[in-house]
Amino acid sequence: MNEENRKKREWVKSAAIVFLSIMLVLTFFSNTIMNYSLPEVATQMITSGTITAKIRGTGVVESGDPYNVEIKESRKVESVAVHVGDTVEIGDVLLYLEDEESAELVEAEKLLKTLQDDYDKTILTGLDAAMINRVESGKVSSTEEYLKKMNALKSAMDKAETEMETAQKLVNDAQAWINALELQISITVPANVDTSSQKKALNEAQTNLDNAEIRLDLAQAAYEKAAQVSGSDPAKLLEAENELAAAKTEKEKWETEVSKRQSDLNTVEMKAENAQIESERLINSLSAQLPNAKLDLNKANKELEEKTEKYNASKTAYEEYVALIPAELDLVSKLEAIEKQEEVVEKLRSQAIGATVTAGIAGTITSINVVAGETTTAGSAVAVIQPAGKGYTLSFSVTNEQAKRVSVGDPADLVNSWWYSDVQATVASIRPDTSNPTKNKLLTFNLTGELTAGQSLTLSVGQKSATYDMIVPNSAIREDNNGKFILIVEQKSSPLGNRFKATRVDVDVLAADETQSAITGAVYGWEDVITTSTKPVEAGQLIRLPD
Repeated sequence: MNEENRKKREWVKSAAIVFLSIMLVLTFFSNTIMNYSLPEVATQMITSGTITAKIRGTGVVESGDPYNVEIKESRKVESVAVHVGDTVEIGDVLLYLEDEESAELVEAEKLLKTLQDDYDKTILTGLDAAMINRVESGKVSSTEEYLKKMNALKSAMDKAETEMETAQKLVNDAQAWINALELQISITVPANVDTSSQKKALNEAQTNLDNAEIRLDLAQAAYEKAAQVSGSDPAKLLEAENELAAAKTEKEKWETEVSKRQSDLNTVEMKAENAQIESERLINSLSAQLPNAKLDLNKANKELEEKTEKYNASKTAYEEYVALIPAELDLVSKLEAIEKQEEVVEKLRSQAIGATVTAGIAGTITSINVVAGETTTAGSAVAVIQPAGKGYTLSFSVTNEQAKRVSVGDPADLVNSWWYSDVQATVASIRPDTSNPTKNKLLTFNLTGELTAGQSLTLSVGQKSATYDMIVPNSAIREDNNGKFILIVEQKSSPLGNRFKATRVDVDVLAADETQSAITGAVYGWEDVITTSTKPVEAGQLIRLPD
């Protein structure tokens, strides 16, 4: 039993020794193990130096204003008289053509026959012989003269129509004035003033006055009777005296009323008389204007008849002329088409024998597109001439970033310029490259000097050389949404050894060429910048350097 316990203790002791040994090894080699898990980076120290921010590119020389030599018909080439690079003058023979009728001549003759047949059919449709004679004798006016005369007739007709409309307006105005006078006369009647109420009031007042006079007479008689009787009763005498006084008062009252009522009646009758006089005056005045108005109407009607006749005559002349135009013009146009086609056929026939193709300008032959025995295509260039004194162009594609460092008018240098004589180049345009418009620009240069279209040249263009304090490889420049930056290496000490970390520094690029960039930022100039890495590296991440 003791032996068994002893063995167990030895096993535990051995295991502890092994565990501690492993932990010790891991402790000592933990730095190395961790380093192998980190991205390995390549670095380069920031330096000072010179940058020539130039852009280089290669392109093919093209004619700046090429002249295409074309022929209007399909012909077989007998021989070519020039070669590419030859200098020619105006009128120099470029090609000799075989003697034969071209396809264009055959087609032209067919078209001429078609036009002649159509003309013959037209004159057999019953056209007036005099018209045909006028057309064929050349006595028919031109289309422009037809239109000129037609427009003149149309203007005369329009003028007559305007005059007729003016005359019609005068008739309408005169008739409207007569209608207005007659209407005013019809509604202007003698005044009819009603005096019945005034007469009634006067009659009533007169009746009351008559009654008052009778009462007065009776009261006067009663009073006299009472006064003549001696020893009469004083009361009766007083009563008779009062009645007499009352009768007199009543008579006076109605006399005043009768006078007032008579005055009212007189006033109304005077107004009625004045109204009657005014109505008669107005009717007489309106009636006096009617004869003159009717004379004006008769005059306007006569002028309207004259203008209407003039308009109808102009309209008839215009319509007759317009009706005549189509037939004559159609015949004229067909005859003219025949004459023009005859000229085309004659010209093509004259070129069927001994025909050549000559240079239209002086210059240098840059290309010949046909060979002996080949048939030309109408309208296609058989040769291209670079005009004398005209320049050349050359283009190549660059990135958008490179294009920002170039402006139109910048001079360009010719690489290996000792191979060429007096060649100069300037930037002519900067446009999006159609093959990759979002990322590239196409630089086009104007060239002068002893050049030939088709040559391949390499140009460099951009800023002049300059010295900068801080230069890094282009591979060290990074960019994100916040702008351009570099990652520098920062070293930190630890109990297990040195640690290295990537730290971001925002920078501005002052200049750049194909390999390096001049920068400015929060760096001193002696830092190591990360150029490449085995894995993607971000700011703040631990890294390892090459062994």
